[in-house]
Amino acid sequence: MNWQPRPQEWQQRYERDGYLVVEDVLEAPLLKAVRDELESIESAVRENILPAHLRSHVHLERDRTRGLRAGQFDNDAISNIMELPIFAPVFRDLIVHPRVLDILQVLFASTEFSFHNYKCICKMPGNEAPFQWHRDLPYLHHTSPNLITCMLCIDPMTAENGATVVCPGTHRIAHEEVRDGDTDIPEADVPAERVIVECPAGSAVLFHINIVHGGGSNRSTAKRRNVIGIWAGPETYPTTGARYAYEFVMPRSSNAERRKQTQETFGKSA
Repeated sequence: MNWQPRPQEWQQRYERDGYLVVEDVLEAPLLKAVRDELESIESAVRENILPAHLRSHVHLERDRTRGLRAGQFDNDAISNIMELPIFAPVFRDLIVHPRVLDILQVLFASTEFSFHNYKCICKMPGNEAPFQWHRDLPYLHHTSPNLITCMLCIDPMTAENGATVVCPGTHRIAHEEVRDGDTDIPEADVPAERVIVECPAGSAVLFHINIVHGGGSNRSTAKRRNVIGIWAGPETYPTTGARYAYEFVMPRSSNAERRKQTQETFGKSA
């Protein structure tokens, strides 16, 4: 793998387009470990042996598509896994992965950013349901839109397997103009300029919380899984009662107590 930090380029591209693709973020052994754990979860769900406190965080395709504009798809394949860090240490330790933190520190222009949550979006072969056009902010309810979605590609993303599609520049919108209904945007309201984000496994795709994006169905014979993290910038706070495992951890903070928290939480991984 060829890890080459380019902080100035990252910042410029992110500010201009509202998204950024960085390859070679996750190393090959880590990718294998993540895939192995995801396969274990899938097997446990299929065999109905996943403990109840974990099974409640696994949602099937029929669950995700209920109530969407495109209609519900009756499919029992896994669609997403919430609260991913509690499933296995390899997921938890992604919170303190140095390369991920390097990129976030550049984009936030600060060390005082915090973790919100991690989940895994799964597009299994033959899943017909697309991901509707949406912005992420209406799902999150924070005091400011200074949040970044960081998508870690566990498998390659291609047009055939339902790669994320972004609308560059749509992140430039006033906070108060983002609507609750922007979780399911009609096709007619989506800008014509669209980019299919194709990249190899191990890449990170980061985008502003307000960018319009979606994705097609997986028409391939291979799985397409992304671990998706939400990160909050300085002085950006949630306004609902929902809280997540390891939320508010600040792995790069200059505050001594925050550094102690990270060290005691993640040990040698930090």
